[in-house]
Amino acid sequence: MSDSEALPLLRADEVHHINKPLDLSSKEEKHLHSYTSKCDRRLLLFICIGYALDSLNKMALSNAKIAGLSADLGLHGYDINLALGVYYLGSFIFQLPSNLVLKSVKPTYWLCGSMFAWSLVTLLTAFVANAGQLAFCRFMFGAVQAGYLTGSLYYISYWYPRELVRQRMGFFFASAGIGGICIGPLCALLTSLEVFGLRAWQNIFLFVGSLSLVWSLVGLRVLEDYPDTATFITDAERRLIVRLMACQNTVASTRHISLRQAGMAARDTKIWLWTLIDFCANSATQVNGMFGPTLIASQGYATQTAQLLTALTNFMAFSGMASIAYIAKLAKGSSNAIALSNSITIVGFLLALFAPSNSAAPQLAALFLFSFASPQPAAHGPAWEMANQQGSTKPAMAAAFTSAFGGLGPLATAFVYRDRDSPAFVLGHSVCLSMTVTCLLATALLRWRLSSENDRRDRHPLDISDLTVEQVQDLADNHPDFRYKI
Repeated sequence: MSDSEALPLLRADEVHHINKPLDLSSKEEKHLHSYTSKCDRRLLLFICIGYALDSLNKMALSNAKIAGLSADLGLHGYDINLALGVYYLGSFIFQLPSNLVLKSVKPTYWLCGSMFAWSLVTLLTAFVANAGQLAFCRFMFGAVQAGYLTGSLYYISYWYPRELVRQRMGFFFASAGIGGICIGPLCALLTSLEVFGLRAWQNIFLFVGSLSLVWSLVGLRVLEDYPDTATFITDAERRLIVRLMACQNTVASTRHISLRQAGMAARDTKIWLWTLIDFCANSATQVNGMFGPTLIASQGYATQTAQLLTALTNFMAFSGMASIAYIAKLAKGSSNAIALSNSITIVGFLLALFAPSNSAAPQLAALFLFSFASPQPAAHGPAWEMANQQGSTKPAMAAAFTSAFGGLGPLATAFVYRDRDSPAFVLGHSVCLSMTVTCLLATALLRWRLSSENDRRDRHPLDISDLTVEQVQDLADNHPDFRYKI
């Protein structure tokens, strides 16, 4: 179904007021509740488990490092940092192309194919023999995994009405924390086992790669592409959700790429502010994922103990991510929620910098603090951004820009936590502290921009009655009735 076919589901007077809320009857409210429950149990659950498995695959390297990988491969200097960093380089290079392909390939094939491909790369990583091969595998892992995050965010945005998106994205990002909680104890167990004469670090890559490989095949039976073609909902639910999404100008079943909307996304300074927020947030967020085991081990803990303790730091990360929807509601908006989490993160990094570096208690307390708070802006930001996008193409382009350029943040983090700086890691903590402060300032600026634009539209309403249906659609979030969520 094309966008032009979806819009006639609206009344003639609604075509030029597509951002006005629709009045639903009690029967339609029940249909909407039934529809969202089905999507939660089937689609959201699958992509959340997929993102948890993605987290397992990403964190496998940091756990393999302290399980004998460095010694067996003769890694030294920046070898491990390079392997960690090139993942983000591969993700950056292939992020934008992958989202353009997403508009031309069925989402089911794209998401499951991405998962299948990264699983194969993880399995192959178990058999690398030197630093070069390890770096190549991690680069390829980033390249083939690039489309899953942005593809999932875009997927959520066109299955759920705008007001329900943030909570679902909260669940999605929180699922990475579940993967983090599992990876420590799992790696501790795998480290203690000898399977087919393989090394402990090889077992880690083989096990997590196998899990996500199986799940990618399950997805071919579970996922569906678009609400208007879904087989697991009733006709009444289908008519209602297509009408709701048409009213929000987010019907996505068209394969048409609007070059005008793509250009709008590239020129939109608000999207680049969201990208800066994501860049800074990701820099701090990945400290626990990439270096959590190393930071804990630097306090004198044995390998298996350090791996087990990462379950606690990742539980803190999960707790923070799982509560983002409630924190945003309590803070009365995503911008306030980001400011709150940034403030807690700043306290954590200051504690890490100024507490005695050889004192385990305050250093672990600092790690717990920024593990809890630092991932939240990385979830609030994309959810805030996607709730403020419209159109058939602009949401996908916005997600691609933000994830691609914002995803480069951890590339810097990968090289500032150096083994020779242990146990103080002053350079790493200082860089991440400055990134968090920058994130806070960018959030304040973006909040002012959105509030100013809402005020301008209230004071100076525009008449668009002379525009065609296609022109109205291409206005995206520039539609005069659209109001940004703060």
